Amino acid sequence: MDQQVGAGEWKTGEWNRVDAISATGAMRVVGQGRGVVVDARPQVRRHQGSLPGAVVVDPGEVSRVFGGTSTGWVHHDSEIAVVSVPSEAPRIAAEIADMGYRNVHYVDGGYTAMNRAAQRDSR
Repeated sequence: MDQQVGAGEWKTGEWNRVDAISATGAMRVVGQGRGVVVDARPQVRRHQGSLPGAVVVDPGEVSRVFGGTSTGWVHHDSEIAVVSVPSEAPRIAAEIADMGYRNVHYVDGGYTAMNRAAQRDSR
């Protein structure tokens, strides 16, 4: 059962907590090759546009994609920045963390913030 424990923090079960990461911070981590952005927006929201380099995962498929002992494309110690609708991003990040991933965050401001940060970086 998920519960909000403070502004920007979610706790799932008894031990996993995820925090927000800024869009700039998420882009820095990805740019340094230390992590991945997961675009877990619902299909109806992805019409807004894509996030270059992001791995697209339908919110209902998170457990299938990240479950098991090895995904083959992301290590359990890699940083993972989840982009989704604001009401779902912390929960999705906590769900991934519950599967043994140690550095999971949700992007504060979601797609809009990531898009703005990408535009600033491309200048």
